[in-house]
Amino acid sequence: MKKEVLQGIVRRNEALADNVFRMEIQWKLGRDDVKAGQFVNVYPKSRETLLPRPISICRAEDGLLTLVYGVVGKGTAEFASYKPGETVTVSSPLGNGYDLSAFEESAAGAGKTALLAGGGIGVPPLLELAVRLRQKGANVQAVLGFRDQPFLIDELEQAGAHVFTATDSGAFGYRGTVLDLIRREHLSAEYCFACGPKGMLRALAAYGGENGWNVQVSLEERMGCGYGACVGCVCGIRQKDGIVRREKVCKDGPVFSGAEVVWDE
Repeated sequence: MKKEVLQGIVRRNEALADNVFRMEIQWKLGRDDVKAGQFVNVYPKSRETLLPRPISICRAEDGLLTLVYGVVGKGTAEFASYKPGETVTVSSPLGNGYDLSAFEESAAGAGKTALLAGGGIGVPPLLELAVRLRQKGANVQAVLGFRDQPFLIDELEQAGAHVFTATDSGAFGYRGTVLDLIRREHLSAEYCFACGPKGMLRALAAYGGENGWNVQVSLEERMGCGYGACVGCVCGIRQKDGIVRREKVCKDGPVFSGAEVVWDE
């Protein structure tokens, strides 16, 4: 679809955990305009903040966009101050989302198991993904990792996912990493979709490769423009012929095959 900058209206903006907020925005786009795993640019109002902030799409319904974001600087701190009724400027969906072609036909998707793995602020895009996979008849397992405060667990369960939770502190669920929990529960799936810190994604890609999984990873890279113009978020992707190509996470990704990412750069 044509890329554009849109005006939306904040319907809800609330804290889910320490420095983690959920914002619901009324906008003109519909569910079919969005692919699970895409992101939007959110533009701060302050003139002191020059660049937009890329935020993954958590949920996309007709006329309603849900973003879950972490407050890490001036731009996101401004977003956390928005009140219902305020105007917010966002882009249309950007980047390439998860490839769900193996689940497109209901007969093909029914009975297949998809393993969703998320770490911290990488959890939100998995909600839209879970909704769409369940609608295609897939069995969905979600393994989520947090420092100490989990969020979106109820929403993922309501979407039909079987949720497993780990925290670094052990304050909630299993104490350890996402991969530790996958091993502990003997979880397996032909298809794995992941989003989170680079270390987690690298470990999952390696583990999935050892076990014959199709692993797709959504990379979290610092982006300047979000449109592929500034070349500020490149990563190495190994082509089928073995040649490593520098690709832009914002435009060519953020989702790539875990087996193709050059992790040791």
